[in-house]
Amino acid sequence: MGYKNIFLHLIIGDVAVDSKLALGVIVLAVIVLALTYVVSSDVFASGSNVAVQMTDPPSVPSGTQQLLISYSSVQVHTESIGNLSGNQSGWVTASGSGTVNLVALTNVSQTIANAHVTANAVINVVRFNITSAKIVINGTTYNVSSPNSQITVAVTGSGKINSNASSVLIDFYPTVTARGGATAGSYMLVPAARAVVVNGNATVSINTNIGSTAAISGSVKAKLGLGIGIGGSGSGNTTTSANSTVEVRAGQRVSNFMAESVNYSSGTVSGLLYIEYPVARNVGTNTTLHVNSTIGYACDNTQFKLESIYSNSTALFVHINNTATIGGCPI
Repeated sequence: MGYKNIFLHLIIGDVAVDSKLALGVIVLAVIVLALTYVVSSDVFASGSNVAVQMTDPPSVPSGTQQLLISYSSVQVHTESIGNLSGNQSGWVTASGSGTVNLVALTNVSQTIANAHVTANAVINVVRFNITSAKIVINGTTYNVSSPNSQITVAVTGSGKINSNASSVLIDFYPTVTARGGATAGSYMLVPAARAVVVNGNATVSINTNIGSTAAISGSVKAKLGLGIGIGGSGSGNTTTSANSTVEVRAGQRVSNFMAESVNYSSGTVSGLLYIEYPVARNVGTNTTLHVNSTIGYACDNTQFKLESIYSNSTALFVHINNTATIGGCPI
């Protein structure tokens, strides 16, 4: 018998495979694995680890020692630019949940979560849920209600991530008011926030470890529109910076107004207006706001003006800073 016509077979289990074919399969598998490693390594290397950080100060009643906000479900929304492999747009879930003492974050940022985004991504929105809130005033702890459990914040300025030393810094500056007067023991948190992307450099150090804190540099404050040294110690009322904004959709509340519909074509926001002084009422009055309408109260620094209405059914409210009249609310 001539060996030229004899085929060697490689037995794998119960299946006989021609040795030449088996060799080809093995070579192909090696090539596929190598390409998979190269592609996956390239995509991973092209991404960035981004810290989600929070800073303050809040506007709180006199005697406040702590304002504890428990949070979860942190997400960032990305828009990819360019045509690099792996670029995607959409919501990216960040790892991290816990509790932050906002009073302790004056001039300080704290890392609350981490997210991994693709290279060349632009972060344009960040959001998180408030699961509970408490305030400590003169040694006594009170529950704080929050009408908006999910806080959605638009990122202002350039949100492009350019290195692994980057963060989304949320300037969360809610106002806590006493419902029905300071002695009622019932408090409500009116959220207000803005956010910027901060890329690390020689003057800005970003720590991705959840819970870590760092002083905020003058350049970052300038990017947020804050003055150097803004904010109080937490022993009394602190001021909300002028012209700060909050975006509101249907079902969300700003100050004493609950939005039920945002109508771009008519330029109106309809909802319920709640009376807080001299006696808080739990039943709201049907109210329609137009651009330049104001809600809230100057006496407790919760007054906002309706600045703009967008085609995506979002209303932009601008905080009116009335620090000179704080403390003069009727009781």
